[in-house]
Amino acid sequence: MFRHSNDGIDENLVIFLHGAGDTHIPFDKLGQTMKLPQTATLSLSASMKMNLPDSSQSKSNSTFVELPFGLGYTWFEEMDYQVTGDVLPNDHPRRLQSLSHAVLAMNALLSSLTDHSSNESSYWIPERVFLFGFSAGACLAMESCRLWKLRRNVPLGGAICIGGGIKTESLPGCVAASYIGDDDQHEFTDVLIITGSKDNVYSQKMAAKTTTIYDGSKVRIHVQQDKGHGMIGSREEMQTVMEFLSKRLVRRMSSMEDMSEK
Repeated sequence: MFRHSNDGIDENLVIFLHGAGDTHIPFDKLGQTMKLPQTATLSLSASMKMNLPDSSQSKSNSTFVELPFGLGYTWFEEMDYQVTGDVLPNDHPRRLQSLSHAVLAMNALLSSLTDHSSNESSYWIPERVFLFGFSAGACLAMESCRLWKLRRNVPLGGAICIGGGIKTESLPGCVAASYIGDDDQHEFTDVLIITGSKDNVYSQKMAAKTTTIYDGSKVRIHVQQDKGHGMIGSREEMQTVMEFLSKRLVRRMSSMEDMSEK
């Protein structure tokens, strides 16, 4: 679901990615509540169907993963939904393959949103596009930033990862295939990770390990005390998010543009 900025100037774009089994609706409401200046929002649903070159997914109702028993959708396989119902190890081939497909789909979306070759009014500069994900959505957001850099793109504006992020040094297939050696000319996207001190899904230790996998200088970690695995639930967390964004959102000087047109 896309929404224009409240002030009518879509200079920036925040893309929301929900957690497993959730929908885009709560995140669409969050985007409205945040009222970010000159910022449009795009709340994605894992139930959506995208036109991708990979025809192997064409028979599915969704580009991503449908959960069993009508439990909704998610971005990639974190559990063995077919047999045991157990959580898949982070390096499990099925998890990595599924995650690879999701990251490729997200990369295709980001490329289309930042491709200004045909119509200037329908794109954003990469530095003005932000990702905001929770749990599985947070993992997808950060993995997408990793692929975005390895494909030697200009960094995105930033990524906010709530209760999730990169969980393994093993590169998803698409990311590994894109790795062609170190590149000092293109930087990683800035990332804010928020996790709870009692989060047993994406722990403090796991968040800290992320800094050794991703560029540690580009990662800020906020640990919310006495919090388990969940979305933003306190003023302190929201303030941390808003501070991160306030340093990176771009504001167009509309008054100066109006003067130049006269």
